[in-house]
Amino acid sequence: MKITHPFWRAGILAVVAGILLGLLTFFLIPVFSPEKKPEAVAPAAPAVLAAASATALPALDPALGAPETTALAQTLDPIFASATGATITASVIDVATGEEAYSRSGATPGTPASSLKVLTAVAATHAMGENTRFSTKTVLKDPTTVVLVGGGDVLLGAGENSASVSGHAGLGTLAKHTATALAAAQSSGQVGDDITIQLDESLFSGEAMNPAWDASLLASNDIAPISPLALYGARADAGAKTARVADPGMYAAKTFASALGSALKAANGPTLSATVTRTDSGTEGTELASVKSAPLSEQLQFMLEVSDNYVAETMGRLVAVAGKEPGDYAHGAAAVARVVGELGINTTGLVLLDTSGLAAADLVAPLTLASALAYAASSEHASLRNISYWLPVAGATGTLTSRLGTPETRGVLRAKTGSLMEVSSLTGLSVTQDGRLVAFSFLVHTSDRTIAPHKGVLDAAALALTQCGCS
Repeated sequence: MKITHPFWRAGILAVVAGILLGLLTFFLIPVFSPEKKPEAVAPAAPAVLAAASATALPALDPALGAPETTALAQTLDPIFASATGATITASVIDVATGEEAYSRSGATPGTPASSLKVLTAVAATHAMGENTRFSTKTVLKDPTTVVLVGGGDVLLGAGENSASVSGHAGLGTLAKHTATALAAAQSSGQVGDDITIQLDESLFSGEAMNPAWDASLLASNDIAPISPLALYGARADAGAKTARVADPGMYAAKTFASALGSALKAANGPTLSATVTRTDSGTEGTELASVKSAPLSEQLQFMLEVSDNYVAETMGRLVAVAGKEPGDYAHGAAAVARVVGELGINTTGLVLLDTSGLAAADLVAPLTLASALAYAASSEHASLRNISYWLPVAGATGTLTSRLGTPETRGVLRAKTGSLMEVSSLTGLSVTQDGRLVAFSFLVHTSDRTIAPHKGVLDAAALALTQCGCS
């Protein structure tokens, strides 16, 4: 099946060769990983992985043929058939030609789980630009009221600004700058002796929780009510496994108020009330101070590597806001679908209820997911080409740290994982033994009430694809 966008042909081989060169240099990552017991169908990894060395990838040779459908079918079909009691759909695209080289009902929509975040990353990058930063600011509303205004950064830190993506913009830094401004305003008579804090979350609208999500997702810390400002992806602290808080916006506002109270005492400024309240509408007034997030590119890489649902849901709403639409969950999902479609990516059967993949009713075809990565990897838009390098690295980073760690795949394959009840997915890019860059997406669905079924089958298929001499 031909799925190329009109722009894909221009300089395609040079672009793909550049990606291969990037794979050669970017994947030289020293990694040590403890032994993990794989599923029976997955190849066994060594007990201790040695430090990664240069991966000898074949040079792209236009004279070599594209992967042959028959050869790929002979390689992948038996692996997928080994998953008893499961429905597996799949699509593999040869990036250099834009052709779908293998399909196992690849155009049939299925539940993508977190592989959906690939579409969210494409849409957010294209709609907002990879260098965009989100501001969290304080505004003097009147002589006695300071408003904390959320600007879309949900990876705020509690302390000082830092070099980390999560915690890059610190509420402690914002509090110090705000206190300095308030002390100066008090001395000039513009501010009274007593100050109250309000929270402005008006950038987003509608319900904070998507009705398409199962209630258990809250209890399992997979998500929290969506706000345009939050600490550490709505977590109580910077710990990757720390529980998410029940009211992320207010939790951040109270953290800020505590820091501001201390900073005002140090600056001999006004007295701060301990009570924080919400304001319902956009805030007019004089800006006192602001802090900026890490660039969008870094936030999206964080989202893809650790599969952060909270960041993904925020990104969907921000794509809607960037398109001058309301910042609610429905417009966010629709905006992501619209931007992806406008890029010429195949969206047959696409149904998005959210932008994280938590909704079991989301429907995306493997062809759409593979097409999105193939398009991004060879796009005329330089920022989209970078998405290839934001995915987790096999056996090395993020959700693939303890998966696909065999010598054939480690440091060569990059992919986004997905896990829900009765659903597994794997969507990524790899290089075959023939030196062909391929984009792939595999979706599994069962009815056995297990979480992330047959991950080992997907890993085995990805390994076979990487090992394949299929031209």
